[in-house]
Amino acid sequence: MRRVEVYPVSRGNSMRYWRKVAPLWRVAWNFALIQLTRLLPFLSWKRWLLRHGLGVKIGAGASIGAMVMLDFLRPDLITIGEESIIGYNATILCHEFLPHEFRLGRVEIGSWVLIGANATILPGVRIGDGAIVGAGAVVTKDVPPGARVGGVPARLLGENGLE
Repeated sequence: MRRVEVYPVSRGNSMRYWRKVAPLWRVAWNFALIQLTRLLPFLSWKRWLLRHGLGVKIGAGASIGAMVMLDFLRPDLITIGEESIIGYNATILCHEFLPHEFRLGRVEIGSWVLIGANATILPGVRIGDGAIVGAGAVVTKDVPPGARVGGVPARLLGENGLE
């Protein structure tokens, strides 16, 4: 089970309650900086903006590819370990809206992890050190250290063989 906090709503669909997740000014700030980092080609600048502008915990040498979409409501719930690579157009979510509730959860990505292009990481997921997430995968549960996962939803494909 993913580690998420569940917030039931009593009236209307849960997306109407997005302001309970973050104030409007913060969402606008986060959205603007995330759009900038999606296009910024300089990895060190991107890391700096994510750390200092958005509160993402990001390790030394981590590389965030072009067009990566981080959660713009709560990017401060994202941790990315040292030397990890997040591939082109990957999405990392810390919130999800369902018809009668919304959920928030931390996303913890270990060190030396590869997240393939177009992968989606859902809230409350931990990806262990040295894991590989295949391109286009949807990660709905924890990935053990050193594992290779792929598919929709992501399933174990084996060990990555790296030491």
